[in-house]
Amino acid sequence: MGCERKGSMSFLYHGVPRDLVGETLFPLFSLKQAHPAIYENEIKKYDDHPERKKLPFKLLKKLNCSRGDVLHCSPIHPNLIFTALKSVFPEGNRSVKFFKIPISKIADTPAILFDMNRPGYAFGEDEPEDIFDWIDPKKYEEITKVPAEAFEFYQEWKTRGEPGAPAWGKIPHVLVKGPINISDCEVIDWRDPFDKV
Repeated sequence: MGCERKGSMSFLYHGVPRDLVGETLFPLFSLKQAHPAIYENEIKKYDDHPERKKLPFKLLKKLNCSRGDVLHCSPIHPNLIFTALKSVFPEGNRSVKFFKIPISKIADTPAILFDMNRPGYAFGEDEPEDIFDWIDPKKYEEITKVPAEAFEFYQEWKTRGEPGAPAWGKIPHVLVKGPINISDCEVIDWRDPFDKV
């Protein structure tokens, strides 16, 4: 079965890796065994900030694993993020591709919603348990509104004179403990309009 939206089917979204090999998305630390060269390239992305460098090794108590053992997915359609970012940085129009992953793909995989906009969260600090919620695939619904905190975050970067901002800086994440097979998943561009049907 493909990844077409049917009725009220809900999806997760994950960027299409430039160096994807095969038909499976792997968490960072699983890449170390499966594709060592890709792992070395991906781990370097965390070198841009002293606190970010520690992130893959931080413990997620709810899942009993480290951040490097989970896939970071979006519960918000990428076009909504693109539109929000473009409202602050109107010149931005680059193409970014995403897998549209039916929630049924993770029916047997532990996953949690991580919302860094909840009280008690501070970047680089140990997270309080109440900023995480278990994902129940049978009840899961996509988030259809970009949080106000994301707009504020983008504006802060613009005020500092930056040409853009990290698009997912204040966007909730779904953290999936395990690989995801994307063999039959649709690939979308975040510039493509969001189909709410």
